[in-house]
Amino acid sequence: MLNRAQRRALAPMKRGIELRLANGGMPDFLDTLFGPGTWSYDAREHLWIVPDKKYKGPGHAYYCVRANGDWFKARVPEGHTQ
Repeated sequence: MLNRAQRRALAPMKRGIELRLANGGMPDFLDTLFGPGTWSYDAREHLWIVPDKKYKGPGHAYYCVRANGDWFKARVPEGHTQ
C-alpha cells in the first residue's frame, strides 16, 4: 500500500497515462511498455492481451489490459485450447 507522499508523487504520472489512454494511445503505451508488436487486441472482450514472457510455469500467462487502464493477469493451463 502506498503512503500519502508516494500517491502524491505518482499522481502526475497517473494523470498522464490516463490522458494518453483516453486519447487512444493504448497501442503506443503497450509498445513502449512491452515492445512493439508483442500485444494483440481482442475486440470481442475489449482487451489488449500481452504474453507474460517472464512466466515459467505450465501453460501460458498473459496481461489483460482494459481501455480504462485497469489490468489483470490470466493463466491458461497447459493443453487448453479454445
